[in-house]
Amino acid sequence: MNRGLALVGMLGLIVAFQNCSQETLTSSAENMKATDVAITLPGENAQAAKVSFVEIPDITANDHQAKIGASLGEEESYRLVISVDSGALQILDRANAVMDRGCLSQSDLQELKTILGGSRICQADSVAADQMCSQVYRPGYASLYADEQRISLGEQMDSCGRGKKDLCGELSNVFKAYVAHLKLNWSQMSCE
Repeated sequence: MNRGLALVGMLGLIVAFQNCSQETLTSSAENMKATDVAITLPGENAQAAKVSFVEIPDITANDHQAKIGASLGEEESYRLVISVDSGALQILDRANAVMDRGCLSQSDLQELKTILGGSRICQADSVAADQMCSQVYRPGYASLYADEQRISLGEQMDSCGRGKKDLCGELSNVFKAYVAHLKLNWSQMSCE
């Protein structure tokens, strides 16, 4: 309970400070309905994009077994896919078969919309051509599907951070904490 209150308080401060310096979004964002969640994509011509789904990788078989009482043998990794509009969630296997379904609570859905609403995506600065980087790949912790684009958050192609994209500023830490909460609690998220 205290962790949740601290997270909400921190999120409120971040949103308050972000609103002070928020840039004007393009006209496409202005035409969106109030319930739409839009993020600003990186680039010279920053544009707003509507987020439709969030995908969280690496939901383990042990979590799935606990939910449905299955015996799967070897540990398999699943993906949690969440509709940002409705809060409906699905657990998908590697072949994209739906293994389970659930729903975010209204408070979890509102928290997701608050974190993503009006957020900006930042990408790593360019790396000098002569800089030595080890080829260490780090997978992303979540993906956003926005206007038919997949944005893998936290993914890095090498030790220098090439290709890394994430929510700007402290919102990346807030979203990582939210993702961790979903990974731990998805099996109790049933539809009312």
